[in-house]
Amino acid sequence: MDKEKWLAQAIEDSNSRFYKAFESLSIEKMEEVWKHSNDAICIHPGWEMFSSWTAIRESWVRIFENTKLIKFLITNIKIKAFEKIAVVICLENIESVIDNENSIGMGVIATNIFEKQNINNKKYNNEWLMIHHHGSSVANYMPPNLSSSA
Repeated sequence: MDKEKWLAQAIEDSNSRFYKAFESLSIEKMEEVWKHSNDAICIHPGWEMFSSWTAIRESWVRIFENTKLIKFLITNIKIKAFEKIAVVICLENIESVIDNENSIGMGVIATNIFEKQNINNKKYNNEWLMIHHHGSSVANYMPPNLSSSA
C-alpha cells in the first residue's frame, strides 16, 4: 500500500473510531478519540458551539444520558490530508431511539478534523485525534437506498 493510501486509511479509521465511540454511548470511548485540548471545538446540530475538551466532554455526557440507541451509516466520505491535520466531510445517516417509543431517522453533514499527534506523545504517537466536529442537519433528508437490486 502506498503512503497516500495508507494515510487516507489511517484517517478513515480514526473517523470510524469516532462513530463507534458515539454508537457505544460510552464517554470513556469518546475520550479516547478526542484531543483533550482547550482548542478543541464541537458543534452538534442545533446546539451552540462548545470549545475546550471539558465543555465538549460534558456535551457528550448529556447526549449519552438522553439516548437509548444510535446507529450510523457513514456515506459520501471525502478526506483531505495535510502534514498534521486531516479533514473528513461525510454524511451521517442516523437511526436513533431517544426514548423507548420514538425512533428517529435523520441525515447530518459532518466536518471532522483530526490532528496527528507527534512522536513525543508516547500514548498517542502518530495517532489522529479529533480536534473539531461540526454536524449540520440535512433538510429534506432521504436515506440511502441500500437495496442490492439494480
